[in-house]
Amino acid sequence: MKDVVATVIVDLNRSEEEILEGLHKDARWGIRRAQKDGLIVKESSDWDAIYKIYCDSMVSNSLNPLPLDVLRNNSRVLFICYKEETPIAIAAIHMEDEKPTLFINASLKDYQKFQPNNLLYWECMLWAKRNGYSQFDFGGWQVNAKGHLEGINKFKEKWGKVIFYEKDFPFFKAIGRKLIRKFKFFWWLNNKIRGRK
Repeated sequence: MKDVVATVIVDLNRSEEEILEGLHKDARWGIRRAQKDGLIVKESSDWDAIYKIYCDSMVSNSLNPLPLDVLRNNSRVLFICYKEETPIAIAAIHMEDEKPTLFINASLKDYQKFQPNNLLYWECMLWAKRNGYSQFDFGGWQVNAKGHLEGINKFKEKWGKVIFYEKDFPFFKAIGRKLIRKFKFFWWLNNKIRGRK
């Protein structure tokens, strides 16, 4: 059964300067703030070193962390953002329909004032462009978002264009998705079942 889904796409068929200028001013400010504060991003394969950052971020957002082997096996590339020598945030890309897509993003709350997520998003886009891809997918945008998902949507909207499309789901999953989007009670029930606040 088909259901509407959405994501945020960035067109990479422009120069890096044009891509940067095409971002919302808040996204550009965040990138520059992170760079000014000395944050650096490095490509890595050391999942063990950063798994706690990921788990802490998921739990603080009332989400269940994925197992380490799932993260490792489904990621094309891992980026770690450092403040001096301390890893403070991570992002990973996987390939979906042969398109680089944001798989996970997590950061330590005490360091979010330095805008590590902005710098990580930018580095993910640059990696995709430099590796010959024409688009970067931000891994989803929640239709009729509620709660913390509204904030995530707003953050992603600063980077690209929201694209709506239809996708096939198993019948009961599609019905569940529609109910959760349309009725507050089902939204609340879904969060309760998943252990979210």
